[in-house]
Amino acid sequence: MNNLLPIDFKDERGRKVFEEVIENLPEDVEVYLIAGSLRNAIDRHFHSGSKLEQRDYDQIVIKGSDKYLAYLKNLGFYDGRIQRPTQKVQIKSFVGNEDPEDFANNLVFDIHLMDGTDVLDNLKNHVGLKVNGNAISIRDIFSDDWQNKLVSLPGALQSIEKKQLKLNPEGYKHQAANLFSVIRFVHNGYEPPRKEDIMLLVQELPRVEDDRYEKNVQKVYKYVGGEENARKICQEIGIDFNVFDKQAVIKRLSQETN
Repeated sequence: MNNLLPIDFKDERGRKVFEEVIENLPEDVEVYLIAGSLRNAIDRHFHSGSKLEQRDYDQIVIKGSDKYLAYLKNLGFYDGRIQRPTQKVQIKSFVGNEDPEDFANNLVFDIHLMDGTDVLDNLKNHVGLKVNGNAISIRDIFSDDWQNKLVSLPGALQSIEKKQLKLNPEGYKHQAANLFSVIRFVHNGYEPPRKEDIMLLVQELPRVEDDRYEKNVQKVYKYVGGEENARKICQEIGIDFNVFDKQAVIKRLSQETN
């Protein structure tokens, strides 16, 4: 793995804001970068020409959540649409707008508040696919030896390097919509999980709320170039029924249990 940064910025504006966040981060705050932005950067290190896309920067705060949020507000971040007890989206605009979907002109932090927990335990219990099983302290993302400071689930880096999707058995039930992520990964050249693991993910789909189900479906269609391509990928990975219709999934699972 080469020494490029474990994070991608659309332009220098994002980098400068991130540097500002890190430069004066309170000493008693512990924040880790996780999920898509870190995974995609690692993928680029292993595979030149990687096309994995990112929009925001997922983070876990394991110490000092209130102080971190207040600190970001002082730096000009404002509240995004998601404001839950354990999840806060914070946005810094480069152009003075307040469009939360303008990822080109905004820096978007999707922050999970997990005070008093351990970052590796969080990965173990909340990550569904091992490709997402890496974390790094935001203090270290500009370090020359950042790759030595990664916190990773067993097999997480190998999963990215070999482009093989593997289930994290302890955490896959935390995110019921993991199958849609699998479809997007396969579109980008990743080898799908084992057939039996794919069916485990299918069994989780009925737990996805109806509106979120539809959002995930539309996200897949947009990502892979339309519904036809999405259905082709499903056939390639051994799914012979319509997973883009929640009721069809429920019906199929009911038939299999009867």
